[in-house]
Amino acid sequence: MKMHYEGMNPNGVWMPEGTGLTYQKEENGYRLVKMMDSDESRDNHDRLKVLMWDIGIQIEDTDYELIPLPESLEELQTLEVEMKRNLALSWADKDGTLLTDMNLENVWPEYIEDKEILLDDGETTTVEMWGFNALNPNTDEYVTIDPHDYHLLMGDEFFLRFRTEEYEYRAMTREEMVTSIDSIMAASDCLWRNDIPRGCGVGSKYTAIEQGEVRIPPWLWGSYCEFQTHKAETTLDDFGGEEE
Repeated sequence: MKMHYEGMNPNGVWMPEGTGLTYQKEENGYRLVKMMDSDESRDNHDRLKVLMWDIGIQIEDTDYELIPLPESLEELQTLEVEMKRNLALSWADKDGTLLTDMNLENVWPEYIEDKEILLDDGETTTVEMWGFNALNPNTDEYVTIDPHDYHLLMGDEFFLRFRTEEYEYRAMTREEMVTSIDSIMAASDCLWRNDIPRGCGVGSKYTAIEQGEVRIPPWLWGSYCEFQTHKAETTLDDFGGEEE
């Protein structure tokens, strides 16, 4: 808890998972900003107050917004997603520059390192660590955004994609896959028509069109992706022919 508090930026907002609580960091501790109107959330808050008191972190809870408890589980899940989304939109770098002002549309997932983690049974396993490196235009320094946080900020459209040295991939929905397959079946020259999305299966290290192993974000393993090259367009000269 101490490391979490010290690592947060000034005025940073924290919403502990599954508690129905939202806190904002202040100079000497946290301030309760929002609480779900439920006995469980009140109990969660009391427990956190005890924990923080023991490690010297104060909590101010005299003025906060009480949020009505949704009537169904679906409404609760929707509300939590909206709250997390609004929270993500407020995230900023240490100089105050919002992450949403860092051209996140052109930021792609990057492999960082392999990390060994301890399992509940005492065994260890290796997981791949990935991040999204965004450039702060006001400091010219890069900020590494956690994949989960990037997903909150940008949604599926930008999260479910990756790029290699030659190709860009984007995970297709079921409807898009059906449309693509139907179009290919109906066109004999489908490989050369730009109006038909081309797709391929993606594994953990391989895709159907790459030569050899490539780095693929773990959240896209087993997906079916539309792909296109992002290199400069080729001409007939690249294949030994003559351009007319």
